[in-house]
Amino acid sequence: MHVNVSVAVLINNNRQVLLGQRPHPKSWEGWWEFPGGKIEKGETSVDALYREIDEEIGVKITQFKKWVIRKYSHGGNDITLHFFKVYGWEGEVTSKENQKLVWTHLQNPNVSPILPANLFIQKAFDLPKYYAITNLSETSKKVFFNQLQNRISNGLKMIQVREKNISFDEFKIFSNEVIKICKPKGVKVIINSDVNLAYEIKADGVHLRSKDLISIKKIPKNLIVSASCHTQEEIYIAEKLNINFLVLSAIKKTLSHPDIKPIGWDEFEKIVNRVNTPIYALGGLGVNDYSVALENGAIGIASQRSIWQ
Repeated sequence: MHVNVSVAVLINNNRQVLLGQRPHPKSWEGWWEFPGGKIEKGETSVDALYREIDEEIGVKITQFKKWVIRKYSHGGNDITLHFFKVYGWEGEVTSKENQKLVWTHLQNPNVSPILPANLFIQKAFDLPKYYAITNLSETSKKVFFNQLQNRISNGLKMIQVREKNISFDEFKIFSNEVIKICKPKGVKVIINSDVNLAYEIKADGVHLRSKDLISIKKIPKNLIVSASCHTQEEIYIAEKLNINFLVLSAIKKTLSHPDIKPIGWDEFEKIVNRVNTPIYALGGLGVNDYSVALENGAIGIASQRSIWQ
């Protein structure tokens, strides 16, 4: 049996989310979850979102965004969860189904246990739609920094500094220049591969190559840690290490790796739904692929070329 479910991540002005405790006699009694419920025949995921939230907590949704879609198997059922971020509603949140309700910060929830299907959302909650990657080899610094300022103005929140064709000293200078622009705007800067440099220049994180991932024993502290993966095995290694998020490639054919056979969306979806680590899709993708990426379980798009266009 295949069940589709709409799930609402309600977010208040303090960046807290609403969790409800499953009451007796529901399955998973006592566990905490986001409000929502099954999409009925003839309903869209948005129809079900409006109806379920009205029935469960008595409010009318006024502002939301479609978010990631995740697939699970449980008790012989295939379950597809359609997550929505909900920013606005009319009425007062009220328990309508005898469930306890609580507002809590998702990264440090004050209730437990939380349903396993929702643990992914804890990791994914603060991640942006796009993970930009620098590409100086195909442009000039002047043009790049104009592009960067433009992208930040359009909402870019995270960038990886990755340049394989310049010296270490040039890379360090460039990375510092990127940080100088990004930090005041609240844009996270991730340094490719070099943990020591990330600490030295006070970057927000480090991005591990797949070969770094295989050799590393434990992830560095006080840094956002992301990693590149190309296989299911590498993803399992990253999951055990509790990496913050991953980049899986290549989805389509790319200019930089024309000989690599693309994974394709079907295989991508199978891989990402087996783990709780958020994964960005990379390889021949542009901002127009964002909605397709979400439908296939990605948290967003990583891009080295099209994002700067």
